[in-house]
Amino acid sequence: MRAWLAAAALAVATVTAGPALAQKAPAAAPVSIIIVDVQAAQRESLAGKALLAQRDKYQQSFQHEFNTARQQLQAADQELAKQKGGLTQEAYERKAKELEQRVIAFQRRTQVAVRALDKSTELAGAELMNGILGITGEIASEMGANLVLPKQQVVLHEPRMDVTGLVIERLNRRMSTINFPVPVVDEPAQAPAGTKPGRK
Repeated sequence: MRAWLAAAALAVATVTAGPALAQKAPAAAPVSIIIVDVQAAQRESLAGKALLAQRDKYQQSFQHEFNTARQQLQAADQELAKQKGGLTQEAYERKAKELEQRVIAFQRRTQVAVRALDKSTELAGAELMNGILGITGEIASEMGANLVLPKQQVVLHEPRMDVTGLVIERLNRRMSTINFPVPVVDEPAQAPAGTKPGRK
């Protein structure tokens, strides 16, 4: 009998305390989500297009320079082959060594140019990404969103959740172009004092 009374008393206490305990538990905040296609913003925005255009400009300039230098080296190699029979062994080896040094310098300059162009692209890309993230944060705050997801990681979503168009629109108004640093291509060797790098 006592055990039954104790169980009944516990049940009454639990029912009585239930609402009070429920009021003390913090309510879960509602999740509001927006989606952004970052790659589309980078590709379709005015600043993103300006970045690609400037990179292509420098890339084509470097390509023209390197094609010209390569043709000159090939012509020098062919000329040296023609002169081989009329040169002493010592003279031929000296000219061959000079040509080899020119080839090495060409290869080094090519590598430096590629790294310089990549570095400029990274710096410009970081500026563009900061602009995208800043605007996305503003939109999230305005819409009361507490979670932003990249579109590439979302399988299905409500179209109204996608704010990519709004991000691009605001980005175009604030950042119509991009600061693309001039790629710095240092000479493989130190130039004499008073001379300008790359001057012929």
